[in-house]
Amino acid sequence: MYSYRSYTTSLKAPHGTSKAAIATTQSRGTVHCSATAPAPAAHSFANNLQGEIDDANKRYSGILKINKAPLGYGLEASTSFCEGDKVISSKALEVTPRDSHTVQTGWDRHVRIDLPARFVNHSCEANLGIRNNNHGAYDFFALKEIEEGSELIWDYEASEYEIGSFETCLCGSQRCRKSLGGFKKHGEQVKSYYGEYVADYLKE
Repeated sequence: MYSYRSYTTSLKAPHGTSKAAIATTQSRGTVHCSATAPAPAAHSFANNLQGEIDDANKRYSGILKINKAPLGYGLEASTSFCEGDKVISSKALEVTPRDSHTVQTGWDRHVRIDLPARFVNHSCEANLGIRNNNHGAYDFFALKEIEEGSELIWDYEASEYEIGSFETCLCGSQRCRKSLGGFKKHGEQVKSYYGEYVADYLKE
């Protein structure tokens, strides 16, 4: 969770054309579905944000891209995804005290994750859902068909038990909850929306 943007509509940057990083695709009507996300970054880019961005964009070429926006960063789909496709695989770079840039993976565990996952913005009507992975973080899966050019978004309350960084939600979705208080505040709604696509510790 890096920067919070107040919109969730499709970004209009030029679309990527390379499909080399996509392991397999299948056609369902007019939607061509990506099947496999690349592995997380192999090495650290401490204090080199642009280097980390360039590496993530290279690894995910043809799948997604990191875009700069007035209020921070966001991710744009460079291809289409079908429901259930794994879009991003992230890993924990370090365990650290909670702040606005960390992701919660346990009752007392907050981690800083790698790019591009760190730049997925929040929406109360997410198109990505999370599952715990073996890298100490989350894999992100398409919750529905996602068209090329769409912003990739997830619901922060599916991992964060409490949120204090953003008191007012401005995601603009039709089911915006108007506030971000975490799973503690909106857990029943989050479970009803995303089912199993929430952090494992919140299922205990």
